[in-house]
Amino acid sequence: MIKCVVFDFDGTLVDSNDIKRETFFEIAQPWDASGQVVDEVFLRWPTADRYGKTRKIAEALISRKLLPVDSCVETWSQRLAEDYTTSCENAITRCPERPGASQALRDLTAMGLLLYVNSGTPAGPLRRILELRNWSHFFQTVYGAEGSKAGNLEDIASACGAARHEMVHVGDQLDDLRGAQQFGCHFVAIVARGTAPEVMENDLLVEDLRGLSALVASLS
Repeated sequence: MIKCVVFDFDGTLVDSNDIKRETFFEIAQPWDASGQVVDEVFLRWPTADRYGKTRKIAEALISRKLLPVDSCVETWSQRLAEDYTTSCENAITRCPERPGASQALRDLTAMGLLLYVNSGTPAGPLRRILELRNWSHFFQTVYGAEGSKAGNLEDIASACGAARHEMVHVGDQLDDLRGAQQFGCHFVAIVARGTAPEVMENDLLVEDLRGLSALVASLS
């Protein structure tokens, strides 16, 4: 019997993957109008989180003398990270949900399942986004970038007392799939624009989240 369902957030519950990338170009645009610096950071450090990327952007802007001569990497990386967080929160709060997301959250809750978020976004900003989207009440706890996907799943299992086979992780990217594999729980892949090709090969797939509750019931 399935006891809990764990969701990735960006690209899984909301259509925000493009927003997260484009916001880096937006915050650096006053000093990097062509987007060349940001493009190079994405090319060289594709897996870095927001803080890693904004630090590399600040370093590149300073080294190319695109910022004032007395600029400090720490100061500018923090400023860019704060600008990024604010812009992302505003945009993701307003962006469309994945088809059927709200209905899936209602259906799974009605089934008596415990719901969690396991995201690559820091937990603090994500909690604010969930509150603004009026989704906070669906979730027991939010786990973010402070832990790994597999590590967060371990923590969720301990928190809710569920065995690995009693948990389902839902996501759209390779780190979601690998986290579920490393932890040893079921994985359901979201089929959408931007879904990683390797994830599309997963046995359990949904295009519309309204079908998720039936799929979870079948696993039980």
